[in-house]
Amino acid sequence: IDGRSAAYSQFLRERGKEHLEDHGAMPDFGDRGQQSMEGRPSPLEFEEAQEGWIAHQTIAFMDECVGQGRPFFAHASLPRPHQCPSPSEPFWSMYEGVDLTLPPNADYEMVHKAPHFTRTAEHWRKGNWTLIEPHGFEAGRLRKLRGYLGAVSQVDHAVGLMMDWLRQKGIAENTIVVYSSDHGDYATEHGIMEKAPGICADAITRIPHIWHWPGHLEAGHCAEQIVESVDMAPTLCALAGLDVLETFDGKDISHLLRGESGDVH
Repeated sequence: IDGRSAAYSQFLRERGKEHLEDHGAMPDFGDRGQQSMEGRPSPLEFEEAQEGWIAHQTIAFMDECVGQGRPFFAHASLPRPHQCPSPSEPFWSMYEGVDLTLPPNADYEMVHKAPHFTRTAEHWRKGNWTLIEPHGFEAGRLRKLRGYLGAVSQVDHAVGLMMDWLRQKGIAENTIVVYSSDHGDYATEHGIMEKAPGICADAITRIPHIWHWPGHLEAGHCAEQIVESVDMAPTLCALAGLDVLETFDGKDISHLLRGESGDVH
């Protein structure tokens, strides 16, 4: 249902809050709330939001594996900061009264840009997508940016809970952690509020790729070589001493993680 697992939906249903779930739409605005870019605080507490629920479910799974002496692979797919930009408290209030700085490419003359790209920016600048007063593009994009930053902080907190658990269990140095994403987003870059149509900018195509394995990887190293998401699976197999599947499309980037150089693609 709307990208939710059946277990999570049941979790909310038992609390009488399924109708409030707002990671993909803002139900309080009716049809106009579908895939809204408006920023506002979520009516759900962090523990009820997908990020909180997924973090606790992941920890429970890892704890069971550790208790049984089994190695584990856990994939915690945290939806935010994908729209809607509606973080739970206290993450929305973290940016209350803050003088938010727009990206340097939030406003510029879009010369020589692809026609569909400029049309997308023109659409958002009309401001008729705003649902909350004050209406209009200027106020709306600041609410979107505030919600986006709050959602990032909410994800940071969820990741922190899982990392803290690894450290408390004493297995952080024996666990490979990868932080990545499926795509980027527009946090008001180019005057655009949503990734499509307009997927032709670094804000969308470049994603975080952070690897953590204390004592095994070069701490603080930032590789400048081009890598891709498909490189993750063969690299994890190489680091874990597993055979690489013949059907892998990616490349092993272990040498970059060790602080070495050498092009991958």
